[in-house]
Amino acid sequence: MRRPGAAGHTLLAMTQLLVRLESNREQAAALGQEPVAIGRHPDNTLVLHDDRASRFHCVIEPQESGRWLLRDLGSRNGTWLNDELVRSATLAVGDVIRVGSTKLVVEEAPAENGLLGLRQQRAHPLSRSRRSSRAGASDDTHAPGAPATAGPAWAASLEETLRALPSVRDESGMVTLVDASGADSDALLGSGQGSLAFRLIIRVAERARATDIHIEPKAEDAQVRMRLDGEMVTVAELPRAVFDKVLGLVRTVCQLRVANPREVLDGHFAARFGSSRVDYRASFTPSVHGHKLVIRVLDARNAPRSLNQLGLPPLMHEAIRKLCSQNAGMLLVSGPTGSGKTTTLHNAMREIDREKRNVITIEDPVEYHVEGVTQIPVDAEKGVTFESMLRSVLRQDPDVIMVGEIRDVETARTAMQAAMTGHVVLTTVHAKDTLGSIFRLLNLGVEPYLVANSLNIVLAQRLVRVLCDRCKKPAPLKPGQIVKMGRIAQGATKAYTPVGCSRCLQTGYLGRRAIFEMLQVADDLRDVIMSEPTIHAMKQVVEQGVFTTLAQSGWKLVVDGVTSMEEIERVVGEG
Repeated sequence: MRRPGAAGHTLLAMTQLLVRLESNREQAAALGQEPVAIGRHPDNTLVLHDDRASRFHCVIEPQESGRWLLRDLGSRNGTWLNDELVRSATLAVGDVIRVGSTKLVVEEAPAENGLLGLRQQRAHPLSRSRRSSRAGASDDTHAPGAPATAGPAWAASLEETLRALPSVRDESGMVTLVDASGADSDALLGSGQGSLAFRLIIRVAERARATDIHIEPKAEDAQVRMRLDGEMVTVAELPRAVFDKVLGLVRTVCQLRVANPREVLDGHFAARFGSSRVDYRASFTPSVHGHKLVIRVLDARNAPRSLNQLGLPPLMHEAIRKLCSQNAGMLLVSGPTGSGKTTTLHNAMREIDREKRNVITIEDPVEYHVEGVTQIPVDAEKGVTFESMLRSVLRQDPDVIMVGEIRDVETARTAMQAAMTGHVVLTTVHAKDTLGSIFRLLNLGVEPYLVANSLNIVLAQRLVRVLCDRCKKPAPLKPGQIVKMGRIAQGATKAYTPVGCSRCLQTGYLGRRAIFEMLQVADDLRDVIMSEPTIHAMKQVVEQGVFTTLAQSGWKLVVDGVTSMEEIERVVGEG
């Protein structure tokens, strides 16, 4: 659709623009890195004293192309561009925006000031000391070459981090929060420091693919850390006043009441980044200096979406795919917390024809939705346990059942009996490796004949960090390492080690991938489980076939330059 009055106007990505009130050149805001919110509410970038304007009337958002988009925010009188009513339209030099009875003009920033002199500010005369702290909020979607604006040191640190990180898909300059009720929130449209801080924090988390955000109060300030590729990384220090505002903002979007300082609170909210949505779970826990906030990031875009994307070797991939097509059997996945077990089970379910088969999951909690699957959350406080729900699910005519975790002997027995009576069962257990998984079940008290006859595949897995391609450097393999890897080394004499750069936040790693160990339970192994279940006896049987340990899977990645020997030893052990 052609934008109103666009003829004759051009907008180059390199142009420095501003929007100002037609009646007063002092009341203006630069079109730079951050959205410019316009309306009557004092938290807007441009505050209008106009009764015909809405509290949050419209917003001007930077786009990836370097252009700026005017978008109405559901105002009661509408937003007008060049005398035409618009819901959204691209801006150009010379455009006239009408909000209520107020007119604003889009023009080039004065050459003597540029964006350094003209900061984003509210639409009433301000002294330099009162200019908005939003200045300088970084976004790779601003006009290339635009100089950075001044701002608080903590904001500058977050902006620098944001610029260094690789861009993500569907990214735009506007972030919209969605509160616990599912309604859009205006919490990030304000120009206050709390809004600025939280907007930058969740944008850094999105780009860095963080799984958790930790905001922890200290005596005089607060520390912001993120879990990146399984490791904690400090990204900023916030003044205590800003921390308090961030806490209040998150409580508001979670729709939680003002908390007693000793009370534990849990909530949830979401955010839209352009066309993408990310869900969050928030946990407030009392500490010596006040509530610590931990936010779990549930970004489905970062998770593999099929069995093919897990990086399974062909033999393992085919074995799991075949099991999922059968009428009965059990896939048991083992590993520590956070090793990707649930992701593997979800992608195994995607191999199943969910149109023709009844697939039910029991999870604690349900984090990601799987199309065509009935997903049931566990709630121990209400007596909804894995074992009780599994018995209930068996009366729901299931073909495939996923049990999030086997924690007790009753759940284990029920799941294994289901696998032997015409159901495919997918489940997990906490164990070090595949053989350890079998002993975990036996130690729970499950009868050996049940373990032997129900299991088809046992899969152990870990997540290892991938070296940053920008900064990794080659290093010779030590003779002892070459000997330890044996045939896996394939004559290799060097590997790569982490260094650290701005792109990987000085960690030396960027992203993770899984390594696997698979045990197919055949008759000879079943005999051992029922008669002589010792590690030595089972190893003798396993080593007669094709069997790759977790360490060997990791060493292959070392030889290929994907990860480092230090990372494999950290995750798996000495092998």
